[in-house]
Amino acid sequence: MAAPIIEMENVVAGYGNTTVLHDIDIEIEDGQIACLIGPNGSGKSTLMKSIYGFADVMAGTITLRDEEITGRSPQENLANGVSYVLQDASVFPGMSVHENMLMGGYVFEDDEQAAARAEELYDEFPILGDIREQQAGTLSGGQRRLLELARALMVDPEIMLLDEPSIGLEPKFIDDVFERIEQLNDLGTTILLVEQNAQKGLSVADRGFVLASGEIKFTGTGDELLDNEEVGRLYLGG
Repeated sequence: MAAPIIEMENVVAGYGNTTVLHDIDIEIEDGQIACLIGPNGSGKSTLMKSIYGFADVMAGTITLRDEEITGRSPQENLANGVSYVLQDASVFPGMSVHENMLMGGYVFEDDEQAAARAEELYDEFPILGDIREQQAGTLSGGQRRLLELARALMVDPEIMLLDEPSIGLEPKFIDDVFERIEQLNDLGTTILLVEQNAQKGLSVADRGFVLASGEIKFTGTGDELLDNEEVGRLYLGG
């Protein structure tokens, strides 16, 4: 069994005086795709935000490769190999694709390093290289999502947090986004994703977690959760 890259132990988290997560215990192994599903309001985004530093961790510990990161700022986490793609559209519409990519490399010491990293990613995602001078605000939904994914790779993260990557996309773009997620994973990036399309998310996941009322209710491989009758009845519309 591979060592966990991210581990949460007895984590209680929320915002100010409001507690959202209760005694969360999860492990994600290096190189895995892990998918977090559950009903709206169950705390899925808060779990991601507690890892990245956008939510308040009131108790418990979060570790990245055995180094505690509980309470670190988003800037510290980004610099140490954790990237986060927000649920809401986060491209800068008035900037070109290339300028958006460079924004993802702001932790580099100079612009040349950021530009060189962007060129590496254009090799992996040629469609972005082809439209690098195009204004981001003119992109299709699928292209914008791809730009967000590639921009998050600028820092060569060890783990990427993806919050609802298929939300707002036309069905024809959803399969492409999930192909890209698997491509990112093949490049060596561990991925934790929250996904409204639970069946789709679990179908690509090595590990799955079901969150409800701020607590982990089920865990297993993606296939195990897809085959679980209770999970299917309660959370997959089966």
